[in-house]
Amino acid sequence: MVLLAIVLVGCGSTRLPRAARGPEGSWRSFANGLRLYVAPDPSAELVRVHMRVRAGGRNETRAQAGLAHFSEHVAFVRTLADGRTMLAALGEEALAYEGTTGADSVDFMATTVAAHLPTVLGLFASALEGSCRLRPEVFARERNVVLSEIETRMRGSAGAYDRLLASVYSPDHPYGHVLGGTAETVSALTAKDVCDYLRGRFTPGNTSIAITGGVTEAGALAAAEATLKPLARRTTLPEVAVPAVAAAGGRETLAGLPGGWGSALVLHLPPADSADGRLAAILAEAVEREVREVVAASGRISSLEVHRLGGSAAPAVIFIATGEAEVRAFAEELLAEAVAHVRGDAADKQKVEALRRRLRIAAATRFERLDARAERLVEVADGSRRGTLATDLRAIDGLTRAALTRVAKQVLAPGRTRVFALEPSTTRAGSGVTAVTRLTDDAHPVTARPDVAAKLLSEIPANRRTSSFTLANGLTVVLAPSSSPLVDVRLVIRAGAVDAPEHPLLPALAAALLAPPKQGPHAREVAKLMAGGAETDVFLNLDLTIFKARGLASEAEHLLRGLAAWVIAGGHDYSERAAIVDKIYRQMDQQRDAETTRRTIARGVLDPCVEPLFLDRTLDDVSDAAIAAFRRQHFRAGRATLVVAGGFDEAATRAEVEAAFGGRQAPWGERATPPARPDRPAPRVRSKVMHLATPTTSAQVGVVLGFLVPSELRGEPGTVALVRQLLEDAVDGVRQRLGVTYGFSVTREEVCDAEMVVIGGEIDAAHLDQGIAELRQALARLRTTEGVAAGLAAAQRPVAARILAGAADSAAIAERLTYTVVHGLPLDYYRGEAREVVLARPDAIAELMTRLLAPGSLFAVCIGQSTQSCESLSSP
Repeated sequence: MVLLAIVLVGCGSTRLPRAARGPEGSWRSFANGLRLYVAPDPSAELVRVHMRVRAGGRNETRAQAGLAHFSEHVAFVRTLADGRTMLAALGEEALAYEGTTGADSVDFMATTVAAHLPTVLGLFASALEGSCRLRPEVFARERNVVLSEIETRMRGSAGAYDRLLASVYSPDHPYGHVLGGTAETVSALTAKDVCDYLRGRFTPGNTSIAITGGVTEAGALAAAEATLKPLARRTTLPEVAVPAVAAAGGRETLAGLPGGWGSALVLHLPPADSADGRLAAILAEAVEREVREVVAASGRISSLEVHRLGGSAAPAVIFIATGEAEVRAFAEELLAEAVAHVRGDAADKQKVEALRRRLRIAAATRFERLDARAERLVEVADGSRRGTLATDLRAIDGLTRAALTRVAKQVLAPGRTRVFALEPSTTRAGSGVTAVTRLTDDAHPVTARPDVAAKLLSEIPANRRTSSFTLANGLTVVLAPSSSPLVDVRLVIRAGAVDAPEHPLLPALAAALLAPPKQGPHAREVAKLMAGGAETDVFLNLDLTIFKARGLASEAEHLLRGLAAWVIAGGHDYSERAAIVDKIYRQMDQQRDAETTRRTIARGVLDPCVEPLFLDRTLDDVSDAAIAAFRRQHFRAGRATLVVAGGFDEAATRAEVEAAFGGRQAPWGERATPPARPDRPAPRVRSKVMHLATPTTSAQVGVVLGFLVPSELRGEPGTVALVRQLLEDAVDGVRQRLGVTYGFSVTREEVCDAEMVVIGGEIDAAHLDQGIAELRQALARLRTTEGVAAGLAAAQRPVAARILAGAADSAAIAERLTYTVVHGLPLDYYRGEAREVVLARPDAIAELMTRLLAPGSLFAVCIGQSTQSCESLSSP
């Protein structure tokens, strides 16, 4: 649990660091019109494929709204030449896969290993061949799935969103209808409509593909030559043109959006691929930050939603702030003020420089993770290269106040912003789900054959370069170099709320009051840190205080020296105490208000359960002397570990760590015996069933089911992740068979010294009994060796993929290494966890699932409607 997130703000020089580098590659076009971009990454262990087809919602009529999204679904469930569905085939050949539909494109993504890249590309290629073999009962089931998605996503408000878009654009504009459709339009679609759309738009000439990660350029091109190049050129239906939208101000009333009373503000932006469009997108993100900060500080807005509307040709952004009836005018004023503030900031030199620094970090972040990198690179498959990291950074370097001010006056002018006064609706919309079509012959539609999955998992390469050493003053140092364009530095100090039982918030105050030196060489080091655009935070939980600095790899030395100057050479600024205390209180209230329903429920079923966030405030009677004493006692090299992850040179960084953190000055370098920590009783689950009759316009019933992770598994995140995936697949199997559930997910919640696994989602109310019966059967199967064996191979692959996919993600690596050093685990622990996942035995996992899912271990919560079937979930 995070108690505090404090951003260190500094001025210093405005010097920007030299450009960072990310994986570069090459592009080519085939004779059939398909465009390909390949960007190898020697440090990556997995391969990511991203296929983008220009077949988005702009190409459907208002009467056929949802056709593009439905076609994406059908592309996955159609029957291939070998009798499998594409979904089942990807389940065997890929570690993870997904599909999304936007206003301009349909995207297919998959993560695999180099040896299986040709097969995955072949499966993607099959979607471009024009085939559409589809069983009628599969079509009916998939339509119910799409209808359930609409209900879950729109919460009974699809009609209101449709009216909103028709007003923002126009009813006949390509972006003027709700993406994904309404219950009425989707229910009217036929198999012929969908297959005609697939054949006419899913063509090689309408497609771009990006390949990045652990594959050589020659290997990727050879796979593409064998699978993509042979595709025949096919005629593509012309893409629907998107006319420009004349942004005009105005105000109207709209009823029926979730949240009830409130205000919505719409910003129209220039085309996304234009120079002004890119500047406008930056301004829109700045408005979002401003709005979120103001809303969090006000405490009067109960819900804030930000949605990107339309597509790249005529984008718009809408901010929706809702609450009680009396806040509607306040919400409108708040949104208008946020826009005005950003419009003024565009001409402020210091704020523009700070914006440029943030943008550089954000640009580099997009190239860390394979999925985000592939999504960015698919945009450059036409050869423009405008989406590579180097060009992104050059564009940011060229950002000027004059250009931002000019675009801000156009986009953020009061006469160009449209306002909607929101109010609740008196009508209730249904989901549109009708007859349930249960398929009896595919109880496990996404189950891989164990022999295929085992072979794929065995082919995952092993790349690990983490090292550890201890400085003379007792500081433990862990280095994890990678190909990332960023570096993440974390100073982990074993000091948290448990070390101040009389005043659990004392550690938060001791960290928050720690200010960088104001003059001298240490002050200059902090100035260099901030000038390079570093993101700096301090996080606290029950056991730890973690100081963080994250920035471009080219700034690694400044990150280390600046962080050391802040924590070691900094001092407490008691003159700011009142403001800091007030900020901590406000952050605690904000975190309390923002806590998810699942986390609140998890806390409510634990006994005992006390966290500092929920204790009475105790900061007023904490003396300055106690704050200073806490720092002297705990902020010491011998009680700390320094984690450095990302794209740094290991030899140079070892020397820089020694110079920055190796000092012996008191109290940092003094030897000290760690103070004893009080024993904390392990919480217990109060096994019970709760019913929350929450007022809702939704035609679905919320279901929450959870259990406590045994203490012996707290050090085995791979095993817990495998349990979570088996549960994910089980509840997704219900959705696949019936099409009446959507959005079920399994989360891991850490509360009150406990780790909980919580299943949550919604079931269509009209088919609740049938959905619950299927869910009970799915969970019952997981209590048997046969049931676990049937789904184990399919679960192992995505778990291994998630464990290994962060090879170049500096933040993910730093997070994992923090966990390993705190718990005294080996540095290759996560690779060992991947091996444990791959070698897991069905009988051992089934025995574990039987214990975890036992009636006395479960709690169940039914939200929105009380039924006997829902409340039976925690029984055998």
